[in-house]
Amino acid sequence: MEVGDKKKEIINALQSTSDELLIEEVYELVHPQAGVEDVTLGNLPLELQTKILRALNDYKDGRYITHEEMKSKMQQWLLK
Repeated sequence: MEVGDKKKEIINALQSTSDELLIEEVYELVHPQAGVEDVTLGNLPLELQTKILRALNDYKDGRYITHEEMKSKMQQWLLK
């Protein structure tokens, strides 16, 4: 399937859905920073500040897995 066709299919699916969770997930994919609020880290211990900043950078760079992916991994682990 061509990219243009995929875009049209995605747009049609979004316009016809009433699934708020799906819309939120797509919005977060398009605007990953929209859900991350600026918080003051200065009152936290330096080690925790470093870990939070590293996690935020991982998120910005796409180094994360979705809830559905994690549930799938958990299922695989439990079946072993």
